[in-house]
Amino acid sequence: MLRRATQLSASPSLLRPSARLLVVVTVVSCWTPARVAVARPEADAKAAAATASGAALATTATAAAPVSEWEEAVNAFKYQDFDTAIPRLRKLIYPAPRLERKREWLAREYLAAALWWSGKKQPALDEFTALLVRNPPALLDPAYYPPQMIKDFAQLRENLIRLGVIKRNQKAQIPDEPGRPQPPALVLALFPFGVGQFANQQPLKGALFLGTELGLATASAALYVFNRDLGVQGRSQASTRAWQLSTGGVFWAVAAWGIVDAVLQRRALAAELARSARRIVR
Repeated sequence: MLRRATQLSASPSLLRPSARLLVVVTVVSCWTPARVAVARPEADAKAAAATASGAALATTATAAAPVSEWEEAVNAFKYQDFDTAIPRLRKLIYPAPRLERKREWLAREYLAAALWWSGKKQPALDEFTALLVRNPPALLDPAYYPPQMIKDFAQLRENLIRLGVIKRNQKAQIPDEPGRPQPPALVLALFPFGVGQFANQQPLKGALFLGTELGLATASAALYVFNRDLGVQGRSQASTRAWQLSTGGVFWAVAAWGIVDAVLQRRALAAELARSARRIVR
């Protein structure tokens, strides 16, 4: 049809004005859909890219919950405004948790308790189950929660243990969080010459142990060489041998002191980091 219309348009003498108008309309109607069909995939691709970009931006924007959202949800729960607390707590942990690990556990506890107080027992038990799966040693404080809720929680724990979902004395596995400080390796505390002190971020104490032990080790080694030469010459002296043994004994005493000090300091540092990790703003 397009070919026929083109042929006719090539012979203007054969067409009347009205016929010429019909040819133009026919050509335009045949050409326009083809151009639109070519342009549409490009437009669809641009629209899809814009949608994906918007979704990515939305995901990035909601990756972490602001402190204000957490505080508002907790305050609503503590004032027993459960109609407000429940959706706000849900928003913090669904569809993916937006809190660090221990605040997530606390948010699940509060959400389950709010549902329980609102008379929604099965959703509350579902949230308590999610809490126990993630944190098997979790307990409810009897000072905050009624005896019946604590009884339901204990019965749910026993059911999960019986089904093999959790173990009775299972501990929660908390992966190391990026950026959280860690105590130095224990093996570093077992080296003399202040290595443990330097690892524990005590440079002054490490320098004192390093200097003292190097001085004692050098003196003991020099006295050993001196006494060996005297012995070869048959002029061994008891006094110089006593000094050699004394400096060697003091060296080992100071080295042991440094190792014990480094181990104790590392233990104190690890305990402090553990307390900091357990500290949660309620």
